[in-house]
Amino acid sequence: MPTAAAQHPYLDLFSFALVPRMKTGPDHAKDPPAPHLLPLANASPEAKQVLDLLLGADHDIRDDHERAAGINLALAETRIRLAVSHGDTSPALQTALNRIAQAREEMAKHDTRRACAALADAVRAVMAPH
Repeated sequence: MPTAAAQHPYLDLFSFALVPRMKTGPDHAKDPPAPHLLPLANASPEAKQVLDLLLGADHDIRDDHERAAGINLALAETRIRLAVSHGDTSPALQTALNRIAQAREEMAKHDTRRACAALADAVRAVMAPH
């Protein structure tokens, strides 16, 4: 009798038949961490707001809400540019701006995988110590 831990021998074939164009399984290596796992205890309120906007854009892209994702990206970019104009010349912020621009380009191409990867890089850049 099969146990609860045993899997059906044809489960992989069945799932592959559902998604025939997928050459490899989904890769979640570049997913941003869950909001409750972010080390934001010492972060400024501005950094927390930018991270909330970037994570919101990530969720919007994954749920195919491109307009909402675009609004969140625009707000995050505005806040980062405001921080740069007030003297924060961290290279991490410039990296975040570049990744936000890349995410917009990928959204225009309807490539959600690459847009989410660019957003994950932007989240890591904002989380980096300045």
